[in-house]
Amino acid sequence: MARIIIDIPDKLVFETSLSVRISDINFAGHLAHDAILTLTHECRARFFHSHGWTEINVEGKGIVVSDVAIVYKSEAFFPDDLQMRLYVDQISKKSFDMIYVITHKQDGKEIARAKTAIVFFDYSERKASSIPEVFLKVIQ
Repeated sequence: MARIIIDIPDKLVFETSLSVRISDINFAGHLAHDAILTLTHECRARFFHSHGWTEINVEGKGIVVSDVAIVYKSEAFFPDDLQMRLYVDQISKKSFDMIYVITHKQDGKEIARAKTAIVFFDYSERKASSIPEVFLKVIQ
């Protein structure tokens, strides 16, 4: 079976700290797979907010997530403190990839890597749109 490989790009665009919540824990007692996706969304929302944007308003354009991949490296438990690093890759006219590296804040041990493909979207016209120039300046 082919394994998913998520390489870490050079361009770090954002970093934030999050904690594992009790609701992030699954029946096995560790960080659940669906919680990883929630953590990436929180990181992405904080990135947008740090620039005065929202996920539905960057110069009047929003985003949609077109695909997701997660690679697990180690466990995390409640109430671990995590470090989230956000990178960008594969920038095109209308889309790019966001790469998330999640580590334990205390010792730097990697927990997971995730990738979300992001497409800029014009919600009024209900179609993909070009990445706004102001956004490109931040991620390039």
